[in-house]
Amino acid sequence: MDGKVIIRDEFPSKVRNEKEAPAPSKLVTRESLQKMIDTASRRKREQIVGRALVALLKRQTSAEQNCQQTLDANGIGFSGCDGRTGTVSAKVFRNTGTMKGWVLDKWLKPQKNGYARITKYHKQLNEIAVEREQEFTRRIKGNG
Repeated sequence: MDGKVIIRDEFPSKVRNEKEAPAPSKLVTRESLQKMIDTASRRKREQIVGRALVALLKRQTSAEQNCQQTLDANGIGFSGCDGRTGTVSAKVFRNTGTMKGWVLDKWLKPQKNGYARITKYHKQLNEIAVEREQEFTRRIKGNG
């Protein structure tokens, strides 16, 4: 060889994918979601929380949606303690476009960390937002 050292990576496909893929966007953070909630009218808060719950519901498995519980601790969809309330709240919002006051209050209630309960799902909501942004970009490029 010509004096070059070749280092073999244990996980070459993972490294290659990380180098090729751009850094993930941060469209939704816990702080940005909380700020959006804090500055919105009550009706707008209902829409923010309702749409977030519906987006999370879509990530639940069919079995979880049907039994209204979280069955798989996979970090996708609702956590175990929010499975039933999240599923029922999302289905009601999806069907009516509204949410009972006590349900909205539950999701907006500050937790020990000072943030509203819904903000604990900020990472998943960011993933959903990034996916939607990428889909929108693909459509624009496809039509352009």
